[in-house]
Amino acid sequence: MSTASTLQDADVSLYLHAELLPNIRQITLYVSLPQTPALEGIRPQIQLSESCKSVTVSLSEPFHHVAETVKLPARVTDATRRVLNINTAASDHRKPASPGYEYSVRMHIDPSDPVLAPRDELIDDYVPWTAADMSSSTRIRCRGCGTAFLKESGPHSVELNDQSLLPGWLWKDLPSGNWAEMMDFWHCHKPDPHEDNPKSEATAALKLEDQSAQIKGYGASSRVEAISGTVLIDVATFLLSDEDCVSLKKGNEEEATTSTPEGSFERTLECATCNSIIGMEDPSARGWRLLKANVSLNAKILNSGSDGEHWQSHPTQMIVAAQLLELIERESARRFVVHFGQKSGLLLWVFNPDLRYSNSSLDHNVNTQQAMKVFFQETREIDKLLAPEIGNPSPLSVEELELPSMVYEALFEALHGSNQMLPPTARQFNEWQVGLLSRFSRTQAT
Repeated sequence: MSTASTLQDADVSLYLHAELLPNIRQITLYVSLPQTPALEGIRPQIQLSESCKSVTVSLSEPFHHVAETVKLPARVTDATRRVLNINTAASDHRKPASPGYEYSVRMHIDPSDPVLAPRDELIDDYVPWTAADMSSSTRIRCRGCGTAFLKESGPHSVELNDQSLLPGWLWKDLPSGNWAEMMDFWHCHKPDPHEDNPKSEATAALKLEDQSAQIKGYGASSRVEAISGTVLIDVATFLLSDEDCVSLKKGNEEEATTSTPEGSFERTLECATCNSIIGMEDPSARGWRLLKANVSLNAKILNSGSDGEHWQSHPTQMIVAAQLLELIERESARRFVVHFGQKSGLLLWVFNPDLRYSNSSLDHNVNTQQAMKVFFQETREIDKLLAPEIGNPSPLSVEELELPSMVYEALFEALHGSNQMLPPTARQFNEWQVGLLSRFSRTQAT
């Protein structure tokens, strides 16, 4: 066998990964090759498309048949063409511990590209399935076997084509955590007039306000409760009355899970057909919570307004990403202790809440993806991070996110899986591992 034939038969492949860096108006392109002796001295050749929106990377002889194309997260300047080959030839970043050869180049973004326009990275389109996506005919079913969990018809009548009335369901978004905190603050710091003064107008006004608050549901002692015929929606769950649900059964008491100090989640809810865990009961809300990550819906096709048998579901990591983004917006925190009621868990640092990237992996779309770049590490001392001993302050300011065990496991797998998807030199940052969590975008869902 000739030397050329041996080289062509070698296991040679290209892996491309591009990340948008809006703060410095550049895109970093990583080119990874396997550590094969035949590739010693081989430099990848990068060609920019006419539209400046994608690149094609190929190898020279005898590997001219090896090539990959990836769409860039943004349009780059035409002047990039002149420096691509020069930068590539001088950018061998292979490390001794890396499993292959790796090159990286920086490309300048076209100043006119919309991706550089100012925007809010936490705009309210990061939450999958809100009330705006639902209709009276929307139904919830098991993501695994397709068993329906809502009764065939709801108690509310809705007009159809001005001719008939059909029973349907009401869908309402729950207020964010900011709303509850604002109410708590107001009730703790409202004026404290002397009640023994009958002429006190402030006293009368406050009494009237307290009565109104209890009626309207924002009093200090008020709480969210499930309502028959209405599905209440928060970032991660649907809250329903148990009498509106079918084909769900309670799990064993020894499998009970606790999500809050008050023990609001006491027992799991399982699909009566396939025994998959679907949610948990919430005694404090007098209802059942169904996990968005474990169900599918025939929600309206976004921005079309049409209903039908278009069933959709979302990855678990996307639901958790929405929870993290909501905490970032509400608490202005970037570091989180994530666990499922055990002493061990994950310490997360959301380094970039809104990352745009693309790569050539088989399980990813060739188009640009939207994600969160997360630094993570496993920890067995979550109690010390959340409640440090007196005189021993926590080295980090962290927020807590407790997840059901199955959601935590899916998050764990997603972080480690995305870590392996990254180029070898981008998988570690000091003592942190680097991962990506896909985040929901209403524009990409259309």
